[in-house]
Amino acid sequence: MPVLRPTALAACLLAWPCLAAAAPADSYVHEPVVMIDHGIICQVTPEGSREAPDTMMGAINLVGQNREMDITTRVVPAKPGISFGVKFTLLPGAGDRDVTVIVTHPPMGPEGITRETWVAPLAEGRNSLNLFTFEYPYELVTGEWIMALEEGGERLMEQRFEVVSELAAPAVLSVCYGQDFVS
Repeated sequence: MPVLRPTALAACLLAWPCLAAAAPADSYVHEPVVMIDHGIICQVTPEGSREAPDTMMGAINLVGQNREMDITTRVVPAKPGISFGVKFTLLPGAGDRDVTVIVTHPPMGPEGITRETWVAPLAEGRNSLNLFTFEYPYELVTGEWIMALEEGGERLMEQRFEVVSELAAPAVLSVCYGQDFVS
């Protein structure tokens, strides 16, 4: 991402298109969504589940929505137990709404699934955390993964991740598992 000097930043704040040009190429955010963070949570404990028929498992795990990312990154090691995704909120005045979360990824499982979706209810003034957790060996596919939000066919947010082998992300794994993990 380009570094903006204070005078350039002040000029950008007065001209909205400048901010869009300065955004990293691996993400896209459109009103009324505000991205809070993206990255990895080393370990999550599900707080239940909900049906999600357009996912490979037919359900999604529910997690605490106020959890912070352990690491802000777009590089994700393909390791069981690692969760990655996006945390966002709605602009004031946007109202409550349901959005579709779309995760696209390289082919996985015997069916070669490349797209999974579920509906996420958003409440104005509350955080929303949407993650993908590597739980099964067939999910550990490397390559580009994209997590996006859509409403009524309009793309509101998109974040790209690069899932890599465990050996290609030692810094991330050392945060999650300590220095003993990295040899």
